[in-house]
Amino acid sequence: MRFLDLLLQHASELALRATLFLAQQAPGKLSPVHEVAAHTGISEAYLAKIFQRLGSSGLVRSFRGPGRGMELGRAPASISLAAVVRAVEGSKEWGVCVLGLGVCSEENPCPLHEEWLPLRAAIHNFLEKTTLADLVRVVDKKSLRQKPRVLDLIAAEAAAVRARERKRL
Repeated sequence: MRFLDLLLQHASELALRATLFLAQQAPGKLSPVHEVAAHTGISEAYLAKIFQRLGSSGLVRSFRGPGRGMELGRAPASISLAAVVRAVEGSKEWGVCVLGLGVCSEENPCPLHEEWLPLRAAIHNFLEKTTLADLVRVVDKKSLRQKPRVLDLIAAEAAAVRARERKRL
């Protein structure tokens, strides 16, 4: 299990994969659900549910009839990764214990509380400031033969951000 798997629901990773795919398409190109499903490895039925949530938030639009398909509801540069996560998970509670303990606070900290606080803040800030356009640039730079997991890309970028912040200090 990867670290970010503890923070985000599986549906969020799938939503990030699907919106990343849409962000990589030419502006105005409609992508049928079966095409997105084939390229992202997500079942069509589950993808349709994810697109419903994303559509309710205005992050994707669907078109019916001839030439039907999905597209982003806004420019990739205006959609943060956090917006995608919020659309799928609802208002994310970033104050939860990383170990999943019921009680974890300054008064009653878990064993990882002090180490977790700065990481939690860095990841939250990263998701808020990173857009789908940023993620597209990262994927394009990687030019990998195999499709990277979105959470792996996010984790790598978060590590790079933390390293840059450490250098500034």
